[in-house]
Amino acid sequence: MASTRDDDYHEMENHMFLRLPEAQAEELRKVIQTGAISLRDRLAIQVHADGRHGSIKFDQNCLPAILHDLPCIVESLKTVDGKTFYKCAEMCQMMVCQEPDLDTSLKDEEVSKPNKDKEKKFQHPHGLTPPLKNARWRRFRKTVKKKYIESPDIENEVKRLLRSDLEAEKIRWEVITEE
Repeated sequence: MASTRDDDYHEMENHMFLRLPEAQAEELRKVIQTGAISLRDRLAIQVHADGRHGSIKFDQNCLPAILHDLPCIVESLKTVDGKTFYKCAEMCQMMVCQEPDLDTSLKDEEVSKPNKDKEKKFQHPHGLTPPLKNARWRRFRKTVKKKYIESPDIENEVKRLLRSDLEAEKIRWEVITEE
């Protein structure tokens, strides 16, 4: 059965950051600053069915892209009058584009790695600004696993203490308050 376009790509309404190589980024910046209406015809973003890979087409360049998760959520605000701001989105993903010759096929690696490693591969370690470098490592450290004593040893100790309580001849208790 032939693959249709719907099988290869799916549409997604989402706010995200777009990181392009320097040459394309500068050209896109100029187009946005001039306010050209033709931007919709010049820029196309397609996300593959896996939701993590895609392609960016800008003018005649088709760049492969990977969607990374950022360590923090960034709010996007709009304004009409320059005084009142309206929150329009929370962005937590960044689409990173590469030059076409730097594209490496990751499908062979994906087959051999477990699911957890695949998820970590799409987590971006840094924030958007220099102070947030290594933010994922500094802010979200791994939790220390508790060492549990073997259960039979604990049960035997509790039973021994209860037996010694039953054998006690006299019980005396006192409440001491701190002053």
